[in-house]
Amino acid sequence: MPDVHVSLDTSVNPPVVTCDPPHLQMDRGTAPINWLPAENQDFTFASLTELPTSIFGTPTVTDGEITVTDNNQNNGPVIVYPYTLCVSYGNPSQTCCTGSGVGGNPGDPTVDNK
Repeated sequence: MPDVHVSLDTSVNPPVVTCDPPHLQMDRGTAPINWLPAENQDFTFASLTELPTSIFGTPTVTDGEITVTDNNQNNGPVIVYPYTLCVSYGNPSQTCCTGSGVGGNPGDPTVDNK
């Protein structure tokens, strides 16, 4: 079960959300993907958007984890799916997201179905 570790850097302005690995390579078949906080993180998950539900289903979002199931039926070449992941932090609560997702910059996180 692949895990993506999410970090929030509030020492920069604006804050930055990053995913590790930023480009998750997925083999053909059905497998769950979990997004989890990296070590020493203080945020809750807010949303995961822009992954097509026909392939990934509807994300399950809890404070401490986001899960989808990748039904990868691709026979190549690689299909790249950018996504946007948002976290909430602070008091009062603020939301910070990864890049702008579909149509965004090349630094946006992706699921790459091989």
